[in-house]
This record gives sequence, C-alpha cells and structure tokens, in this order.
Amino acid sequence: MEWYGPLTILPAVALIILSTSGFIIELNKEISIMEKEKNSDADIIKLKIKQLKRLGTANGFLYGSALIFLTAGILKMLIASETLFLFIMLLGVVAITIALAFLFIHSVKSIHIRQKHLQL
Repeated sequence: MEWYGPLTILPAVALIILSTSGFIIELNKEISIMEKEKNSDADIIKLKIKQLKRLGTANGFLYGSALIFLTAGILKMLIASETLFLFIMLLGVVAITIALAFLFIHSVKSIHIRQKHLQL
C-alpha cells in the first residue's frame, strides 16, 4: 500500500465523527430539556446520560483512529518499514472497529430508551 492509502480513509472517519457529534449535541439538548421539566422520569435521564457517554467514547475512538491513520501515512512516507506501517494500520482499524461497536450498541439501546420515554 502506498503512503496515501491511510489518508484516503480520513474523509470517511470525518463523516462518522460529524454524524456522532450531531447525535451528541441533540442528545445533550434533549437531556437539558428533560432536566428542566418537573415531571421528567429520572431513570430515562440516567439512560440518556449513559447513551451520551457511549457516544463520547465512540467519538474518542474515532478521533484516535484518524490520528493513527494520519500517523501511518506520514511514517510510510518517511520510513520505508512495511512492518511498522501494517502494525499502525491494524491499530487504526481496531480503533475504528471499537468506535463502530459503540455506535452499534448506541443504536440498539436508543430504540429501547425511546420506547420507554414515549410510554410516559
């Protein structure tokens, strides 16, 4: 793989970061509104805060994977070590896989939280 290979992955990671950041902003607004209401269910607020934490963790892994892919591209350009390059690329793939797992869990659990919230 050429040195620019990992850099071609960055736009996809950035798009996922943008989407996740939008989820975080909306969820934060929703939690703020629920906390101001007097008849809000505290259990739902706690579930939404856990959801916010999962999204934040996923975003952290996405930022980390972007940094790792950038590092892999730069090191491949500067140092001709194929083994080091493959190791760093694998590390980036693991980081983005963990982030996607957190986003998957978020998606599945958000359905349950929304159903519980609407049953009020």
